[in-house]
Amino acid sequence: MIPKVPTLEDQDISKLIKAIGIDAQPIYVAVKPDSRALINECFPNVAEKIKNEGGYQVIGWQVWKTQNLIEAEFHAVWSSDKNELLDITPKPVHFSEILFIEDKGGVYNGSQVDNIRINISGNSLVDDLISVCEMLFKIENKGSRAHEYQLALSGEELKIWEILQEMKQGLSLMLSQGLTKHQACFCGGDKYRKCHGKFLPYAQGRV
Repeated sequence: MIPKVPTLEDQDISKLIKAIGIDAQPIYVAVKPDSRALINECFPNVAEKIKNEGGYQVIGWQVWKTQNLIEAEFHAVWSSDKNELLDITPKPVHFSEILFIEDKGGVYNGSQVDNIRINISGNSLVDDLISVCEMLFKIENKGSRAHEYQLALSGEELKIWEILQEMKQGLSLMLSQGLTKHQACFCGGDKYRKCHGKFLPYAQGRV
């Protein structure tokens, strides 16, 4: 499901700001990708923009929303010397603007920062999807992997990662169909809670 940019009046945004742990107000920032900017590489993109044109970096969170969750993604935008903010990083799907929350205490040290996600649906499958995303992030950013582009896994860790990837896709499918834990698992087996749902505690104890 393609996320949308929430409105400034969205009541779920206050929950997200509280989860982030900052005191700030969301604003819209226009998206105008630089010709040489890369998708998902906001920090290098902004650094290159500053090198070529001046200005400075503003760190914060871009906010996305689906019918099931609201999500904050650690992000950087570029500011001109006149304090005009622009998001110069292209998106996988085009957006004319983003909802951005500045984080004045935010620091980027070269490592990825996990998204902050809140279940707004009341469906506990969303909690499982959030747990799956968090575990995938932990695996993919464990130790030196946090600074590497190529992911190399083996043994049990690889098997857990593969199942979690399957669950991420499967849970997203179930949610798009309005299903719950008490209905058939995405794999076609037993009810989800008796099938792939039982894998989560096992994975959480090993990730």
